[in-house]
Amino acid sequence: MINGELRPWGQPSWLFRMPTLNAKKWFLLGCVSTQDRCKAVLLHNRRSLDIVSCGFIEIFDSPSGFLKDSKAKISANGLEIKTLLPANCEFISIGLLDPLLRIKSKIQSWVAASDGNIVLDVSTFPERFCFPIIRWLTEDPSVRNLVITYMMPDKYTDEDLGYDSQDWGQLPTFVDNSQSGGGLIENVIVGVGFLPYSLPDWLKKTYHGRNLKVSLLMPFPAAPSSVNRAWEFIRRIEKDMSLKDDRQIIRIAAHDLCGAFQRIDGITKNGTSPAVFAPYGPKAHSVAMCLHSLKYPSEVYFTQPTYYHPEYSTGMALHNGLPSGYSYLVRLNGVSFY
Repeated sequence: MINGELRPWGQPSWLFRMPTLNAKKWFLLGCVSTQDRCKAVLLHNRRSLDIVSCGFIEIFDSPSGFLKDSKAKISANGLEIKTLLPANCEFISIGLLDPLLRIKSKIQSWVAASDGNIVLDVSTFPERFCFPIIRWLTEDPSVRNLVITYMMPDKYTDEDLGYDSQDWGQLPTFVDNSQSGGGLIENVIVGVGFLPYSLPDWLKKTYHGRNLKVSLLMPFPAAPSSVNRAWEFIRRIEKDMSLKDDRQIIRIAAHDLCGAFQRIDGITKNGTSPAVFAPYGPKAHSVAMCLHSLKYPSEVYFTQPTYYHPEYSTGMALHNGLPSGYSYLVRLNGVSFY
């Protein structure tokens, strides 16, 4: 990359065939969810990469009118995952709002039993799980090679994606005591997504009237339907936060993790202008926020839904006959790229 660092990313069928990666045996860490794409990476096994073992976390929503349907979809996807990789595949179940320490120890045991080559598929992990898991993996020196994948659905529901969101609060493990109370904060960086939940209210309560720069990472270019939902998200934020400059809306391709990381670097002046993050946008932008918060310790806030639509997404997008998605090389032979 000219004037920057080379951080490889692309379709799994391309990235895993790089000379430095194509001979490796991989452990896949994924999430069993209601979404068909939760099994997409396994369909690349023996085609794009060699998965020798896997661990999947089943995450069950809080009780709702959707719960019966959601459990049935999770059960069906779990059974299909077992047929795709019947040997050396282990499952653990947890509630969406449960404490995460139990899965931390399980993930550590999975990593210890692997060759240190880890694929983390974040496609259907809620941010509440995704962010701490990325922390645990990047802080573990036995993880020699780490690739993060995000697989594409065929379509998203037109209805709300999540419901009954909790109060504005820090994501587990992303609490920086030096900035507690927001005294040093100069930036609020928001990932623009489909649904802000109660974010606008909490931004107004927490940061309105303070001399802070609000930056909105908007996924663009994107499909017209996605752009419309993103602009509605921005309208709801702007209504209360009074954006002063259209340059506060930063357009980044939805799946460009590297580009999002670099733009955050620019906003925060390489971490010297402290920020808090609100990851409501595409997973690549959220992962960029996560990795930046690990490099420059920062607080990350979210209004966590207590349950999700059982048809949050359906189907799997295809590329050359295989599930389509993006893979990001985060660590290679012990060297971190972010």
